[in-house]
Amino acid sequence: MSHAASYAPPPLDGCVVLVVDATTGTGRVVTARLCAAGAAVAVVGAGHRGRGDDAATNAAFLCKELADIGLVALPYQVDAEDTEAVLALPAQIAADIGPLTAAVVIVPAEDAPYGLADTFRAVSAAVVAGLPVHAVHIEIDHEARAEELARSVVDRLLGTCESEPESSTSIRG
Repeated sequence: MSHAASYAPPPLDGCVVLVVDATTGTGRVVTARLCAAGAAVAVVGAGHRGRGDDAATNAAFLCKELADIGLVALPYQVDAEDTEAVLALPAQIAADIGPLTAAVVIVPAEDAPYGLADTFRAVSAAVVAGLPVHAVHIEIDHEARAEELARSVVDRLLGTCESEPESSTSIRG
């Protein structure tokens, strides 16, 4: 192997990805895999009715874990039911880290209490409204298998950082 090959940047180097509901379960796995692939990740803890923990604290702890191993992630918190706050997220993240390459939104199971699946679909729609024209949008159903989905998200974003896709897209897990 040549020395140049051993110093190649990670495949998602230069990508900025927002992950909503990034602190537990599928979102946590997706976030870790994106960071490991070189993306700078905006770790969004999504507060909502029925959440038994503090989304902002979870986001901060996850970012610290990732930073401790040399990965780039910044914590954010948003109330999933506050449309204005969700709409403002992409601009805030762009100002802090850089323009968004992609957004990933984890949608709870259909049978989740408090109508959370519908709430997170609304969050997903609001995030899309704030994304740059060429950013990729990925919506993941909670029921999907976390590890397989994390791999497919990274695979979907490979090459996105070097070139601009033609338009915003959505895929479902």
